Amino acid sequence: MSRHCFLFIGLIALCITSCSRTPEYTDSAARLAGRIVPSHSDDFIFTLVPAEKDFFELRQNGDKIEIQGNNGISMARGLNHYLRHYCHASVSWCGDNLASIPDTLPAVGEPVHIEASQPLRYYLNYCTYSYSMAFWGWEEWEKEIDRMALQGVNLPLMAVNSQYAVWQNTLKRLGYNEKEISEFLPGAGYEAWWLMGNLEGFGGPVSQKFIDRQTDLQQKMLRRMRELGMAPVFQGFYGMVPNSLKEKFPEANIKEQGEWQTYQRPAFLDPNDPLFDKIADIYYDEQEKLFGKAVYFAGDPFHEGGQSEGIDVKAAAKKILQAMRRKTPEAVWIIQGWQSNPMRDLLEGLEHGEAIILDLMACERPQWGGIKNSLFYKAEGHMHHDWIWCALPNFGGKTGLHGKMSSYASGVVFAKNHPLGKNLCGIGTAPEGIGTIPVVYDMVYDIAWREDSIDIKDWVNQYTQYRYGKADPNCNRAWEILSKTIYECHNEIGGPVESYICARPSDTIKHASSWGTAEIFYDPAEIVTAWECMYNVRHEFAQSETYQYDLVDLTRQVLGDYAKYLHKQAVNAFYRNDLKGFQTYSSKFLALIRDEDKLLSTRKEFNVGTWINQARNAACTPQEQERFVANAKRQITTWTNHDSKLHDYALKEWSGLMRDMYLPRWEAWVDYKLALLRGETAQEPDYFQIEKNWVDSDTRYDSTSTGNAISAVEEIYKKYFIELQQTYKNI
Repeated sequence: MSRHCFLFIGLIALCITSCSRTPEYTDSAARLAGRIVPSHSDDFIFTLVPAEKDFFELRQNGDKIEIQGNNGISMARGLNHYLRHYCHASVSWCGDNLASIPDTLPAVGEPVHIEASQPLRYYLNYCTYSYSMAFWGWEEWEKEIDRMALQGVNLPLMAVNSQYAVWQNTLKRLGYNEKEISEFLPGAGYEAWWLMGNLEGFGGPVSQKFIDRQTDLQQKMLRRMRELGMAPVFQGFYGMVPNSLKEKFPEANIKEQGEWQTYQRPAFLDPNDPLFDKIADIYYDEQEKLFGKAVYFAGDPFHEGGQSEGIDVKAAAKKILQAMRRKTPEAVWIIQGWQSNPMRDLLEGLEHGEAIILDLMACERPQWGGIKNSLFYKAEGHMHHDWIWCALPNFGGKTGLHGKMSSYASGVVFAKNHPLGKNLCGIGTAPEGIGTIPVVYDMVYDIAWREDSIDIKDWVNQYTQYRYGKADPNCNRAWEILSKTIYECHNEIGGPVESYICARPSDTIKHASSWGTAEIFYDPAEIVTAWECMYNVRHEFAQSETYQYDLVDLTRQVLGDYAKYLHKQAVNAFYRNDLKGFQTYSSKFLALIRDEDKLLSTRKEFNVGTWINQARNAACTPQEQERFVANAKRQITTWTNHDSKLHDYALKEWSGLMRDMYLPRWEAWVDYKLALLRGETAQEPDYFQIEKNWVDSDTRYDSTSTGNAISAVEEIYKKYFIELQQTYKNI
């Protein structure tokens, strides 16, 4: 067994001890089964079998299914394997397929024994907490923790939720008053960038009641995670401090960090300064009081910039780790591998075993050194440090189909057999936003439980069977096409191809967000063919939640792709001074937005009201409710409170947002162009003002779906399918 397994088992034991009781893994697994398949909760037997390496085993035990495993996570993964491959059932953010499970569970013939090939299975990104989870309560988190366990995740990032109380208590002990503390803490929609050292205070203040709510929520989350066998990653103290600290400790070596995008960064306290140890000890003491012991601590000095001039980074790295280990001698520092982070001097300051590097986008921009044409290539890789291969399939929680299946299927196997991959110790996903493309996460976490690469075609056929409840050649054909086209990205930008609908209007659109791309790398006609295959079995799967979601999502993608063609034709007509042609194509473009909005309203996952009402319900005072709703609306549109290149970074094709923000922007552009074609004097619209008007509006949105998804798709299919075929045939 590898050293990583021994390390993790020891650290899990330490985490468990901090809960003051020995966890009963079998009970935890049984309760999870009761939540997932309550009608069959008595049909499973969970048996704890100590082992050095994570494993699960399925076997028949009389008329019951016995699931053995060495901890709760292994047994949960075993339950997931059984549901998928024996019952053809599954759970996801995007619909559950559990209704088809038979009354009498399918028998397990020969015992099935599967071991984890990777001891660590990591999950989450700082940004996930803000782009997707900012306003969650226990109802959402309980389901999410169950999904983590079913995937076999044992190393979830917990650094973001509830740090308000830790910092509040720390700053009080440093002489801060309530007003000063409040000015440092950000709004609920912006915690991620605060803790990464990118901003402070923005979107706040937050109420004491909300701080207490988040603290209670995190304590509940941690109890559930630990009783299953997860080792949560806490936020470490790495030197990020309020800029105001300089006023209280003028002799300390506190460095201004300049700006991140449009924000003044928090200051950075040199870890080599004596004040660092004082604050670190207070910080870890307060964190442990609230949340118990942790072993893994995250934190990134100089993330996406920052100023290290005048700081001995090598020595600083040692000091940061020493501060962690004064409380927990076994502490391990989790560091994000992103852009130039971590810098070489920092890595040289740490010994093997003291840190784990998250190769955050190893799927498309690996840092580990084995792929020289990577945008993030580092010849030295992660040097002598342990590291985790991560997929980052989504930026900003954007809607859109996207993936790189060949990388998920074989990237880890290639890395672990490469000389520079010798310290690979895990696999994970680090999405900026979740709630989309569940296929990606299923594939990534599957590879953690096998030694060889995945045969994509065979795997996809199995996926469609457990995703929809039974095998179907049309669904298989659709997913075979998708796996070779839109789920096999050929660029390193990452994230889904952005829709023109979500872009600020312009004659030429290369991206909707400043760091994204709207340029299609696949043949949109093939996506239409996949759509046709899925559509052909709509009556067969009309009652399937998972099928409904996927059909709506695929229809959304088809419409978004076609919008690009309509826009191009409208622009061409404009430059030919063809008023009639411009009117024809611009009208079709606007009608498509309305059609897509109506389609998306049939699924709660594509409803802006779901997000906004989470924000409203999380608030603890009327004033905070107003701020949180503004946080939620601003984050998915302008991002900040003035015009900047951050606009539309977290764009969403969501019902309500399509109709009330994107459509008015495009209507303004069409009116402007029509005026020019008619020879009238016209000024280009102020698109930021349109966005701000939506953020400031008091329009209420329901969280529920409207209409029937299958009927909505049928309307769109009848209206667009032949037109799409003819269009793509002629270009």
